[in-house]
Amino acid sequence: MSHFTSLDDARQRRLYALKRAPGLRHHGNTALLQLLSKSREVTWARGEVLCREGEATEGFYVLLEGELEVSRCGEPLMILQPGTPLGLEALTSGRHSVTVRAAVDAHGLFFPKDDVSSLPHAPSAPPERPQPRAEVVAFESDVRRAPLSTLIELVAKVIHQDFGDRVLVLRTAARSHEQGLDVPIVTRGADGVLRATLSPAASGAPGRLTPSVLQRLEAKHGLHAVFLDGCDVADAGMLDKTVRLVTDASARTAASPRLLPTVVMDPRRPTRTSELSGQAQHDGPHPHPPRHPPCPLRLNLERFSRMALDDKPLEDRELSHTERDALARWARALTHRRVGLALSGGGVWGFYHVHILRWLVGQGVPIDIISGASMGALVGAYFCGSALDGRSGLEGLRRLEERAVSRQLSLAAAAAILTSYSLERFVERDLGPICLEELSTRFLPVTTDLTRGECVALERGPVALGVRASGSAPGIWGPTVVPPARYVDGAFTSMVPAHVLLNAGADVILASNIFPSGVRHAPPVPTTGLGRFLAGLNPVARALDLAASGVLLLHRSGDVESQLADVSYDLHSAEAPLMTAMEFTRAREILGRAAADASLAKRLEDMKQHWLQVKARGARAHPRLGGQQAA
Repeated sequence: MSHFTSLDDARQRRLYALKRAPGLRHHGNTALLQLLSKSREVTWARGEVLCREGEATEGFYVLLEGELEVSRCGEPLMILQPGTPLGLEALTSGRHSVTVRAAVDAHGLFFPKDDVSSLPHAPSAPPERPQPRAEVVAFESDVRRAPLSTLIELVAKVIHQDFGDRVLVLRTAARSHEQGLDVPIVTRGADGVLRATLSPAASGAPGRLTPSVLQRLEAKHGLHAVFLDGCDVADAGMLDKTVRLVTDASARTAASPRLLPTVVMDPRRPTRTSELSGQAQHDGPHPHPPRHPPCPLRLNLERFSRMALDDKPLEDRELSHTERDALARWARALTHRRVGLALSGGGVWGFYHVHILRWLVGQGVPIDIISGASMGALVGAYFCGSALDGRSGLEGLRRLEERAVSRQLSLAAAAAILTSYSLERFVERDLGPICLEELSTRFLPVTTDLTRGECVALERGPVALGVRASGSAPGIWGPTVVPPARYVDGAFTSMVPAHVLLNAGADVILASNIFPSGVRHAPPVPTTGLGRFLAGLNPVARALDLAASGVLLLHRSGDVESQLADVSYDLHSAEAPLMTAMEFTRAREILGRAAADASLAKRLEDMKQHWLQVKARGARAHPRLGGQQAA
């Protein structure tokens, strides 16, 4: 994996390799990270056979080091290089179609077929093998008087309507079923959601879902998910995930890998913290299974406590636009469909990000998480800070554009030479005292803490202060001092913070690296040795070399991180990019350039198509049931 020689993170390299497998490309990152945690490291001596043509398959491999020879009927076909997945397609036929042996001593990962079939919406299996297992989800609440059953019903409706997934809501019956009824009767409501009840235990305890009952329900109804509302499971291993309503994201510190904290926020009573804080982003390997990052749920729960449980279609429930948006975000988190954008720094070039956001919103691609460095953090703040309660965030982008062309942004940047407080004040004037933890669209500005030498993704505290910390370019603008931390520009440790999105639970990632590398135009070189010696001493030329090298370093580091994204855009080069970066009054010119960029248009279309495939993967997981039986 030569792409990642500068990133010493085994987990990220392996995830990138796994996403190259055609059958797994459109699975969410969170699900693939769980699959990675179940893999087994294997080594092969030179000449050792991994699999033989015609043999039954037990799983698939990902080659990490070495080379593998692939042959069919004794004839060589190809040599596989590190980072290549092998054998995933054989899972659908049940037998290997090629023979593979190690050309040299090699090292890789093995993924058992049972673990692959447990993926949400796993690749289709042949008729004689069991269908992919539905994801079993339990729900809990630490929120007082939370109408949990109503929320489960509503999110199931949203999941079915938005994605066509077949969701079964299981409850405990008021009394035992008739004897001899092994499998509960499943009914389909007008909303498309499947429902059933389990008999309570003789002691009156909640009904228990057994593996045999689950298997029969899956085989008969082709389920994607089973939501347990007050039910239990006979075997803890059956439970894929527990969703817990909490009021504070810090609850995740004690969470198990299978727990998804859902942070309930009342829009009428926002919780705000004045202290800026976040998580250090380490590049080292992660030996433990990944935890589910928190999901925000910005709702007035008191209104839902008065709603009746029924099977009415979603459009008949009279949900406000705010409530529909909040439930849709929760649905994407539950089904591994969260969309994230990683936005690089780059001064006025950041208006490429503005064009990208406008295009995605216009095409109906949802945005759940944004991470940004420097100018990317400023754009992300204006979008997320105005994308509250069902609004699109476009109004914030329009306001930022006006501030740029009217020279107000330039004045704030000039004043930041003395103190970066001018940047904080600039943002707070437009967005108000809003905090990171109360945003519907998660916003993670990235900064560099010089006192620890670490990249930090800020999660709590004022949005304006977070933008200030992310954009405090060292040597140009003043630092942001939040004792004991001394924050400077996040681009110096994470130019395109795609890995931040990975850790935040984004399943689909678009990375935008819009700071051009530029070209250093040197003056004519003297022909004499003395002339070249004196030219090399020229302090102006050396300063220009330093600036050009710094720009190139930032751009290339952003390219490396962009490899973690599903789709990435890279603005390769431009004339005098560093000087142009500070000319914020050229914002509309940059927007026009972005709109005319054919390469960007292609990458945006790729992102849209990738989202559409992730959105529809539930229907593809059970083709035997026909597209949208799904509908």
